[in-house]
This record gives sequence, C-alpha cells and structure tokens, in this order.
Amino acid sequence: MLLLGAGTLRAQGADVVRGRVLDDSSRALVGASIVITRGPDRLMQSTVTDATGRYSSRFEQGTGDYLVNVSSLGFRTARRRVQRLGSERELVADFTMGRDLAMLAAVKVTAVKPGRASAAIASPYLAETGASEQWANGVAGRVSVNAAGDLGAMAGTIPGVTLTAGGPTMLGAGVGSNLTTLNGMAIPGGSLPRAARTEMRVTGATFDPTRGGFAGANIDVRLGAGSRDFQNRNAFLTLNAPQLQLTDNMALDVGRTVSDPSTLLGGDTDALRRAGLSPDSALRVLHVANAGGLPRSGGGIPTARQQDNITWLGRPTTSATRCVPSR
Repeated sequence: MLLLGAGTLRAQGADVVRGRVLDDSSRALVGASIVITRGPDRLMQSTVTDATGRYSSRFEQGTGDYLVNVSSLGFRTARRRVQRLGSERELVADFTMGRDLAMLAAVKVTAVKPGRASAAIASPYLAETGASEQWANGVAGRVSVNAAGDLGAMAGTIPGVTLTAGGPTMLGAGVGSNLTTLNGMAIPGGSLPRAARTEMRVTGATFDPTRGGFAGANIDVRLGAGSRDFQNRNAFLTLNAPQLQLTDNMALDVGRTVSDPSTLLGGDTDALRRAGLSPDSALRVLHVANAGGLPRSGGGIPTARQQDNITWLGRPTTSATRCVPSR
C-alpha cells in the first residue's frame, strides 16, 4: 500500500496554491505568515505575503487537498481547506483578516494635580513639576581636588550626564545647548572657587514654561548664605582678618598648572593624532631635518608650559552705621 501511495503521488501533476490576504478595511496585509499543509501526507510549505498581499506556493506532487493557515500580528488567525473540484491545477484561497482586540480590565489612575510654578510655591530646594533633576550631593569626594570647582566635572558625577572634550552633555544634546546659572542668573564661566559654599543641581528636562533657555542640561549653582558667627574651613588657604571681612561669603581660588610642552621630539602618538598630525609624518620630518643638517632645537624655547588662574566669588552685604553727635 505504501508503494501504491507513492506511485499515486508521482502520477499526479504539480499544484499551485495561491491567494490574497486583506484586512478588515480591504487593504493588503503585507508580511502575513502562510503555512500550507498537503493532505494526506501532511507535507508543509511556508511563505509570506508580498506588498500587494498576495502569496503563492507550488507542490510538485499535487494531491488536490490542502489546508491553508494565515497568521499576522494583531489579527485573528484564519485557516481554510481547499480541494480540487475538477482538473484545475491552481487552487485559490483568499482571506479577509479580522482585528484581534483584547479586552483589558478597568484601570483606575489617581494623581495629584501639579501646581504651576510661582513665587509662592517655587523653591530652589524643591524639584519642579515634570523635571528630571538631581542634586550633586557628596560630589566633593568623587572628584579630584583640582577639579573641585569645575562645574562640568561635578555634573559628570550625576547619572545621565556624559562628559566630552567640550563639556557635559545630556539627552544627546550638544554642549552649546547647556545653561549654567548662579542663583538663577546665567554666568559665562564654567568653574568656581572650590572653597565656596555652594549647592548644585543638574536639570535635564522641565515642563515649566517659565523656565527655559536650555535644551540640554541646566547646571544651577546656589551660593549659600554667609554668617559672621560661623565659618566652615576646608583644606584650603583661609584668610581670617577683620579688615578683610567685607562680605558674608567670600572664596578665593589660586591655581598653577605646569606641564611639559608637546613637540615633535617628545610628543607621544596620541597627542600627535589629537593635533591632527600623523606619527609617520612627524617621523619623516625629523629624518629630513637630520639629513639636511637642520637644527632640531634652539634657544629661547620654554621647557615647560605654565598656566596661572585666579577666581574670586563673594556675596556683598550692606550695613548701616548710626552716628550719635556728642557735645
């Protein structure tokens, strides 16, 4: 009987099963999965619909009996059995797929209506409505002493902020989209005296229309109020003289940086590449200079690079003096 069944399959000609798949809006369904099972031996072939929603599959040994299964994400699975009625070799099975809608349980959401930012409720120590921000707490222990006053280095310790050669970036925005403010006012500088008593927060996005001027990050620095009765001394030089006590909060930062100059003679490979010069080209210049008898060094060239900077920050106050005339 098995030999007879195999001979019957070989005696049959080829069949083509084709059709078109549409959605419930009569639009072509592209990429639908088609699985065709041949009867009675259950041989399966799979294909997908094209840009017009059509599909076609060829069976070399046709039996005239096929089961077509159609499935697509977001639609109910459909299947249909097609059989040969006469001597035709093309069997057509068209489908119109219905949407597969899922009923979800009722969800109740409660929330507190946010208040619009105003002078009555706004505070530099409270998060704004819809804002993504974080305070740079404990930043003094995560940066070096030399970078303690660098606002970009302090902002880089906050998750979501990426440090680049030009400065910190947030949410993929450029460095030019950042805004640095001191007590709410924009400042052009990027560093403050490291002895200053300040608090800093970095904001990435806010829905408050009264706060703008930036598309990347807002580095907001708040200068703490000073006191003549209490002084906080850090590991820096503090001048405590009555004639210098003209402000409530004063900080002075003096720094000097000394480094070796980068030249063709002693520059490393990475430094040359950052300067846009190929190391092979620099080596070629030195060989040409040696061959031509050109001097490789001369007088008046500094042996080190030195950079001095000084930064001062203070909060001035006013005082009134009462004069009593004497007789």
